[in-house]
Amino acid sequence: MGTNILEERMLEDTLTIFRDGHQQGVTPAQGVMLIDGWLQAMQGDPNIDHLKDDLNALRNELQATPSDAAQIKSLMGTLATKTQQVAEAPTSEGTWTGSLERLAKALRSFSDSL
Repeated sequence: MGTNILEERMLEDTLTIFRDGHQQGVTPAQGVMLIDGWLQAMQGDPNIDHLKDDLNALRNELQATPSDAAQIKSLMGTLATKTQQVAEAPTSEGTWTGSLERLAKALRSFSDSL
């Protein structure tokens, strides 16, 4: 991770949402837009392909009527764990490591609040 300007922008934008404490006000539609941004940014990055299935599953759950809060919580927890693993991987570069660790903590915190 860290080779794509779109990945960098998505990481910054996502951290801003969580850092500013706005995550409680994020609607399912906004969550879907964030996920779509991540899916676009991650195209062609083999280091994080394993996140795509979970992102798609979360996207589908956010669009479901009714959505399953327990499933959303589980998926968010899984994404937090996998994000932490990416941060700790040998392919993680420089400042990306700290940012990814912050993202993993934010995702875990959000998951725990559901």
